[in-house]
Amino acid sequence: MATLVLSAVGTAFGGPIGGAIGAIIGQQVDQNILFKPTGREGPRLQELAVQTSSYGSQVPRIFGRMRVAGTVIWATDLKETRSREGGGKGRPSTTIYSYSACFAVALSSRPIKAIGRIWADGKIFRGAAGDFKTETGFAFHPGGEDQSVDGLMAGAEAGGGTPAYRGLALAVFEDMDLTEYGNRIPSLTFEVIGDDGSVAIADIIADISGQRIALSSADRLTGFAAGGEDRQTALRALTDSIALSFSSDPDAIDRIAASPRAPANDEPAVMVHADFLSATGTQEIALPAQRTAAISATPRQLSQRYYDPARDYQSGIQTAFRGGAG
Repeated sequence: MATLVLSAVGTAFGGPIGGAIGAIIGQQVDQNILFKPTGREGPRLQELAVQTSSYGSQVPRIFGRMRVAGTVIWATDLKETRSREGGGKGRPSTTIYSYSACFAVALSSRPIKAIGRIWADGKIFRGAAGDFKTETGFAFHPGGEDQSVDGLMAGAEAGGGTPAYRGLALAVFEDMDLTEYGNRIPSLTFEVIGDDGSVAIADIIADISGQRIALSSADRLTGFAAGGEDRQTALRALTDSIALSFSSDPDAIDRIAASPRAPANDEPAVMVHADFLSATGTQEIALPAQRTAAISATPRQLSQRYYDPARDYQSGIQTAFRGGAG
């Protein structure tokens, strides 16, 4: 439309040359103003609310070095950023939407030393040198009793009631770019370093039992995550692998003693002592049943599951067999 009008006006006032100039101006008006192509929009989320973990999710106590998933305890809605690409010379532009998120993840209900590598949807997100593969802000709170309130969380929450989460180790992410993860918070797993080197099983049992159980043993673990509905469940994962028996003293306080069986030639005797219960109101550990069975009645195969630190803490299994019948 503008091409015809301006061409006619230009011809009337400037002859053929004026008509040509008017036609050129009219084409630009038609292409960029009157009949400009409608811009395109890229994919856009309709819901920016972040789905967090449910209330009551358990946060384990981490010993040694372990790979854990953690629990999201705080998050803001997704942040939307709009940018425009292309356009010009009669071509439509494209509006691109990208998203980022701010959130905090609880890693351990016991203070830890540091965080090593981080995986997002199974891929390295933070390398061993602390380098992030995707743009994000990051803060680490080890979970000490003097832990201060995180500045990002305090700034995002009105009213000044943000807790410091003392005794809870946290990883806090600020404006983490979600482009590579389908515009959602990915499944994150963390290499949590709770202690320097391996940890004595005796120290783990003492911590879980509230210092009520003392174990005389030099056995150590590379890593252990203590969790369960109660202390007994957390201890069971260890006591199932250690020969222990239980007896009661005259005061009705459960006392854990050495196993009555004789240890093998190269097997260290496991000695345990402690006041663990009834008088103090803590929970009793059920007495284990012991009996002697014929070799033909024992399992011919024994399998042990474990995490392999050399393979990014992937789970593995070792199996042992015995000969003979049965």
